[in-house]
Amino acid sequence: MMRTGWLWAVLLVAGCAVSTGPDEAPELVAQPDLAAFSGCFRNCEVSADGPAVLCLSSMLWPEHFTPETRPEAVWIEQGEGESLVVSAISNRSVVKRSRFEAGKHFEFRDGFVELKRDYLASGAGEPGNPFIGVATSKTVLGLGSQGQGLAQQSSAFVGTGFLVIPIAGQVSDTHTFERDESLCPR
Repeated sequence: MMRTGWLWAVLLVAGCAVSTGPDEAPELVAQPDLAAFSGCFRNCEVSADGPAVLCLSSMLWPEHFTPETRPEAVWIEQGEGESLVVSAISNRSVVKRSRFEAGKHFEFRDGFVELKRDYLASGAGEPGNPFIGVATSKTVLGLGSQGQGLAQQSSAFVGTGFLVIPIAGQVSDTHTFERDESLCPR
């Protein structure tokens, strides 16, 4: 009986905290205005293993493109006022164009473009889901010192697993999108 009590005591206070991130990720460099983001970028980051890890088009138009119709590039131009006009490019032709406005679709803070934050609450209602708690995620777009596009994604969560194990953590990744003006019409 004593062993069971110790086991429950350990489980109640043990919990878990996780923090990960890339070892040598390029740093975001603050930009003076939205015009600095103008240019043509490869749509997808390519990992050392070969397949695409993250694509700009999946962040900007989450349900519009499939892997088969995914554009080659994303062309960013300064729009009127505090806005960006962003085009999806395939074979040097525009296949989708959208206008994103500061304050409505993103925030321009401290020289970076922050996309609207997502929040999620889990009540462990789905079969196989042992997590009860809340999570939030944030995506910040910016430029690196070499002019490459960078997307920094971070998520944080706090709650319990299996009703008794406290869980808290944070995950952060930085993705690089190379500039390639040859992919866009001019």
